[in-house]
Amino acid sequence: MNITTEGLYILMLLLIYTIIVLIFRILINKLSNIEEMFLRAHKRLAVVLSLVKSTYMGSFENLSTVYAIQQTLKVDLEKATWQEEALLKIEAKEIKMLHARWRVRRKEAAIYLGLLRTNNSRLALEKALSEEKEYSVKIYISNALTDILSPESLPIMLKSLIGSHKWYREKAISNILEYGEDFHPYFEQLLNTPEMEYIELLIKFASENIGEGMKKYLLHFVDDFDMIKENVTAYYNLANQAGTRTYQLTYVEADLLNLLERTCRTLSNIYYNDLAKDSYVNSPISIIKTNAFWALSKQKSVEALSALLSHIGESPYERTLTATIGQMLEDNPRFLYLIEEAFENEKDPKKINHISEILSGKVEYYILQLNTKNDGRSDKILKAIILNGKTNVLIGFINRNKNIDLENRLVRILREILVPESESCKAFQTYLNPKFLQKIGLEPIIQNKERHVQKKDPRLIRAVIGLTIVSVLAFPTYFCLKYYNMIWHLPPKISLKYFVTDFNYLLAYYSVAVNVSYLILMLFSYINLRKQSRLWNLKNVSMLFRNQMLPSISIVAPAYNEELTIIDSTNSLLNLNYPDYELIIVNDGSSDETLHTLISHYTLVRSEYLYKTSLTTEPIRGIYRNPSYPKLLVIDKSNGGKADSLNAGINVANKTFFCGIDADSLLEPDALLKLASMTLDESRETPALGGNIFPINGCTVEYGHISKTKIPDNAIARFQTIEYLRAFMSGRLGWEQLNSLLIISGAFGLFRKDRVISIGGYMTQKGIYAKDTVGEDMELVIRISRMLHESNQKFKILYAFNANCWTQVPEDLKSLKTQRYRWHRGLIDILFFHKKMILNPKYGSTGMLGLPYYLCFEAIGPMIEIQGYIMVVLAAFLGILDERLALLLFITTICLGIIVSLTSLLIAERENNYFSAGDVGKLIVFAVIENFGPRQLFSFWRVLGQFKVIWGSQSWGQIKRKGVRQS
Repeated sequence: MNITTEGLYILMLLLIYTIIVLIFRILINKLSNIEEMFLRAHKRLAVVLSLVKSTYMGSFENLSTVYAIQQTLKVDLEKATWQEEALLKIEAKEIKMLHARWRVRRKEAAIYLGLLRTNNSRLALEKALSEEKEYSVKIYISNALTDILSPESLPIMLKSLIGSHKWYREKAISNILEYGEDFHPYFEQLLNTPEMEYIELLIKFASENIGEGMKKYLLHFVDDFDMIKENVTAYYNLANQAGTRTYQLTYVEADLLNLLERTCRTLSNIYYNDLAKDSYVNSPISIIKTNAFWALSKQKSVEALSALLSHIGESPYERTLTATIGQMLEDNPRFLYLIEEAFENEKDPKKINHISEILSGKVEYYILQLNTKNDGRSDKILKAIILNGKTNVLIGFINRNKNIDLENRLVRILREILVPESESCKAFQTYLNPKFLQKIGLEPIIQNKERHVQKKDPRLIRAVIGLTIVSVLAFPTYFCLKYYNMIWHLPPKISLKYFVTDFNYLLAYYSVAVNVSYLILMLFSYINLRKQSRLWNLKNVSMLFRNQMLPSISIVAPAYNEELTIIDSTNSLLNLNYPDYELIIVNDGSSDETLHTLISHYTLVRSEYLYKTSLTTEPIRGIYRNPSYPKLLVIDKSNGGKADSLNAGINVANKTFFCGIDADSLLEPDALLKLASMTLDESRETPALGGNIFPINGCTVEYGHISKTKIPDNAIARFQTIEYLRAFMSGRLGWEQLNSLLIISGAFGLFRKDRVISIGGYMTQKGIYAKDTVGEDMELVIRISRMLHESNQKFKILYAFNANCWTQVPEDLKSLKTQRYRWHRGLIDILFFHKKMILNPKYGSTGMLGLPYYLCFEAIGPMIEIQGYIMVVLAAFLGILDERLALLLFITTICLGIIVSLTSLLIAERENNYFSAGDVGKLIVFAVIENFGPRQLFSFWRVLGQFKVIWGSQSWGQIKRKGVRQS
């Protein structure tokens, strides 16, 4: 470096001045936010009074303010009489903006014109809908027209469906269905259409509107499905040949089958008496036959039950029949005797197994029957259930049982039928209490209490050794080459001086590179923050809660020994502000009372629940439900870890997306809404979305909701708060803007279910990769990106700055060290597994930008950083740390680090009022002192984590967690 000492002093003073400016800017911004809290009510009142005034004589020019207030207070603007001159001025401006260069501005114009609801606004929106090419803008225009709800807009909205992207079509159809009775004439006109878009529209309309005409159309689609498929295929064959339409014929059949599934599901739920006829029950089309079985079960008659029992054992409908008959039995316990009679009269062993599976939900009933005169039948049924492998409920009963007579009878039964080494026998040896096992002559299988023990991978270890050697020897090699002609002639002390000094300069260069990268990311973060904030403010309630506008979501929450907090967490997740979601709690083999706490509190019952096992997991013992809580589903399974539990939840999930969340984390009520609403702004596929994470340590929780937000009292947790702000508000916002986001936090992430299943789910020993990874959040995102790049599909991974999840962070050094070990080892494992992608143009910005950054600055960086710190200490010890070098290191490692942290805090507090003024002041202090020791310690732990990959235990370790503060 040619910069002089005086120049360095000037640069240092400029940076210190920047730090002071940032501190004052943060405090002023915080005080402004507090002031706004007092002014907001006054401002809203003023606007409302102006609206009332405008009903008679007033006018408006600030349409964005009117829109915001109208959404908050539901003011009826249609009753306002605007001054014609002002109205024309606003209207002309927004009509012009429908053709603006920026997509966000075109969306704003569409929303505002929908607010005006004038005839000119409607005509301009209709024209824009036919001309707009960007589907994410088209859906805003479609929503604006739906808000106006003029029947004259229907023809152009119908036309916009033809040839449109499926993403747009699904949402636009929902908008068209909002027209209700006004759409009926078009329904009649389109009845014989061969175009897929209109067929989809008709079926959805008929599915959501009960009536004889709707039923007739749905039954016609089922009855004449083969003919309809033939006509549609012929139409698209001709259209493709003529060049008038381009619709791949392979998609035609798949789309028609999906529509047939929807049609049959509607018929089985609403018109089940019509679908339960023999012609459908014996249909050669599996979709029709499966739904006909469900329609039969809805009739709840002896005849319907007998009809279902007559099909028992029929392949490939075994699971459907088990679930339908099980549901009938759950709804009507009086049917039990009919099923028992079928069991006793059946001679086919295969059918006996299926009937015993149905009866397995009544295990406790049959155990208690062992003490009655019907014990012979109960004895026989219990033996069949056990031989069929349905042992989970029985094991739970035995472990809780206090009745010695029942215990002796069960001992006799098990001694008669248990086969050593069978799956049932292993289950008993694993989970039954040792005293009972001794009575039936079995030895217990001791489970390994250490969870997440990963087998050593020799290739990974060799790669880490190579990476370590390169990190350590790279500079010495460069030094020897640089001073080759003179190094052998210099005294050792002089050579050491040159070596230490040059390495310190290397540390300075490295620090500049890291912090400048962060500052560049922050620039993109700021741009992204402004864009996301504007887009969120545009989304009104009618848009977000319109049917199928947002994707349906299954929240999957793994729980292991969470009995103290599980009810609060569940209540919180059951009360989210979202139109279509379900909650799946996965009890991962808890050794405490987690499962029984859930069962008792929500009065859950074990039920037969039909699901597809797409991912291999540890066995599911049972699924529990209560019709009074339709959103809640509880899975009880053998212990397998978080990733295995998420895979089990994915198997059972019924929605389009799933949201993985830690059971000890809390979502803000609108967090899911804010996160999922981002899908409206991307025409590209959005396979994964991530939310914002804050430490919950220090916050007060009341009945599953955060009643008071506060930074942690614990100093270690406060340093992590700064880290989280830096990582999320600068890192992830910036990477998302660059379309290179690689990490979705495991505490709060949203994923497309079908994409995750197609890549084999989360990595586990049970999965297709036969390996675990602690960095499941990052690894899953990279694997999705890899798959989509290899199939040449356009996509974007999204991050929402305002969708907040609050989770616990470690408060002791031992747990924090274990966490950093895990993070760094997980990162190295992921980079090694996906090494093919690094600097590979085939993988776009992920391969050329994101992964190289993580390799250089996150994987190799800590090793360089720690060596640099050692050299600084060595230079000071040898007395060769001159003033110029000390200034350079202070500027690059300390000053720039403080600026990065403070800028992150400024960005976080700009759009949201997260913390009090006092807490912000404390965070400023910790953002400064973090650079004088804690950050260096965290880097040192990451280096140790790298060495543990080579020599240490492969256990992931345990992290001590402290319960949240309850009010």
